[in-house]
Amino acid sequence: MTSIKTIAVAGLLSVMAAAPAFAQAAIQEPGAFSFYYPNLDVLNDGAPTPAYRLESLPPSATQAYALRESGLAGTKVWHHRVRHDR
Repeated sequence: MTSIKTIAVAGLLSVMAAAPAFAQAAIQEPGAFSFYYPNLDVLNDGAPTPAYRLESLPPSATQAYALRESGLAGTKVWHHRVRHDR
C-alpha cells in the first residue's frame, strides 16, 4: 500500500511541477515581413534566400546564372584560352 501512495504522490508532484509550454509565433505578421523583406525567408527565421545572395553580384553574373538555369546557355569548355563547344 505504501508503494502505491508513493507512486501517486510522485506522479502528482511531477504533474504539478511541469510548466505548460505554449507555442509562440516567431514572426507575428508574416505577410508584412514578406512585404518589407521579399528576399528573406519567413519560415527560417529571416535567413537569406538564394535571390538575396545574388543581389550582391554584378548584373552580368546574375544574367549568366539565369541563362544557365533556364537551359538556354550552351555548355562551353575553356582550355588554355581556347573555347571548345560540346
